[in-house]
Amino acid sequence: MIAGGALWAAVYNLVWGVAWFLFMRREWRDAFRAIHRPLLLTADVWIIWISLTLPIGAVIVAYAASPARTVSVPQAALYAGITSWLVMTVGMATWGWLDSLSIRIIVLDSIVNLVAMVLPAPFAGMWSPRQR
Repeated sequence: MIAGGALWAAVYNLVWGVAWFLFMRREWRDAFRAIHRPLLLTADVWIIWISLTLPIGAVIVAYAASPARTVSVPQAALYAGITSWLVMTVGMATWGWLDSLSIRIIVLDSIVNLVAMVLPAPFAGMWSPRQR
């Protein structure tokens, strides 16, 4: 489970890293500039977040590999990823609304998270132990 979670976290963080360097860094900087606050996404925050994605990935892979599931491993991983995305989106939207962030940054963050959460799902079968 840990190896599968690590691989899931690697894909998730790769997607976020690419998005960050292509456009999200600029979007976040502009969103915080609009509310006259310094950007909170420092290296420390990224290190903490990356370390939190390992248990998230392990839980998704463990759920996908559960013998109690009634769907294929990749499909179960997709469902778990979408559920995680929904929880994260609600949290991000609430925080963003309370801090007066633009709807644009909330939506962009949600879209990147959706892609990052579901992109690893097809590979979950390769990452999870074979349980019958």
